[in-house]
Amino acid sequence: MTRRRVFAVLRWAAVVLVLAFLGWQLWRVRHGVGDSLRQVGWSTAILAAVLASIGGLPGFFGWRMLLAGLGTRLPLPVAARVFFLAGITRYLPGGVWPAVAHAAMARPLGAPAARLAGAFVASQGLGVVAGLVVGLVALPWLVADDPLWWALLPLLGAALLPLLAPGFFGRLLGVAQRVLRRGEARPVVLPGRRTLLAVTGLMTLGWLISGLHVGLLAVALGAPPAGALSVGIGGFALSTVAGIFTLVMPSGLGPREVVLGLTLATLLTGPGLITLVALSRVLITVVDVVSTAVVLGVLALTRTAPLTQGASS
Repeated sequence: MTRRRVFAVLRWAAVVLVLAFLGWQLWRVRHGVGDSLRQVGWSTAILAAVLASIGGLPGFFGWRMLLAGLGTRLPLPVAARVFFLAGITRYLPGGVWPAVAHAAMARPLGAPAARLAGAFVASQGLGVVAGLVVGLVALPWLVADDPLWWALLPLLGAALLPLLAPGFFGRLLGVAQRVLRRGEARPVVLPGRRTLLAVTGLMTLGWLISGLHVGLLAVALGAPPAGALSVGIGGFALSTVAGIFTLVMPSGLGPREVVLGLTLATLLTGPGLITLVALSRVLITVVDVVSTAVVLGVLALTRTAPLTQGASS
């Protein structure tokens, strides 16, 4: 068996293990989830899951645009396979696995490993910028409850650095290359500010759509609609950004729930707050599992072209 075939088998084995682990986790909490679903209503839960699913699409197109700006253009089916296969590894402990997975999938693509890893890291950085911007939607409600939330403003200023100084962001990517040991003769050079702004805009759209699922659940649990939408959207973005910086726990588990709970505590308390935070995590996990399985299933059924097509270096 060739080395290339061995790596392909290992990739698929890792995906199957992650999906099986997530399925087992969901099965363990099925009874509690059932109670939560009955509390908010099945129709509300399904709509919330659809919004969470659609909200992930702008991030995919933003990553693909960024990768093209770095010099590697992937056909849509190939890009989807790379993005979703590598993305599911965020449920493994340690935040570096998605970047490592992107780099590992570069070899069959015939593209530089550092470029794919760099595109992922850069997209995460721009996603953080967009997430903090969207988090400001919740700021009026949050500071009315506790002025300490004004601390978000200097954080946003610091997060805008990649857009204001792309050269500094590029140096951070160079550090990421060395950490991942995926260096190459030519360093990753970021595209122009226009592309970075366009990618950030797509990420912002994704946060807005995804956050609606929290607002929808909050309204179903008795929160006022105006506050539920603003705090739900902004709180979800802030909590997920907090999870991105948690490199130890899979998919930001723990810190994400804490931050989401702190923001939503301005609207809900007691069992309603716990139900919303737990149900949001379950829905996001289900969406990730189902969307990955669907994308890979569709690609397998349509017999898409080999991964080596469409990459440029």
